[in-house]
Amino acid sequence: MPDRVIVEVDEDLSDLIPGFLTHKRADVITIFDAIARRDYAEISRIAHRIKGEGGSYGFETMTEMGRSLEHAAAMRDDGAVATLARQLLNYMDGLEIVFQPSKD
Repeated sequence: MPDRVIVEVDEDLSDLIPGFLTHKRADVITIFDAIARRDYAEISRIAHRIKGEGGSYGFETMTEMGRSLEHAAAMRDDGAVATLARQLLNYMDGLEIVFQPSKD
């Protein structure tokens, strides 16, 4: 069982979070496929998107993982990309989302 990671997210995003996480899981599967093809441009595009979107939804750790994935893709390091992709899946598996009232 993965370690639980509690993330507080604005309740205004509660309807969007399930779809967002489903899309990020699909992105990780695409990353694994891209590793097999050695398609570093695709990995880099997905990593860049993860880096940008993670923080927008309140998942700062996901943003950091995206940054690391982007760097590993630039270095053409298949092992690091695969490891980081697995870590991203583990992170998502361990998420416990707590919705907080809007601050406005």
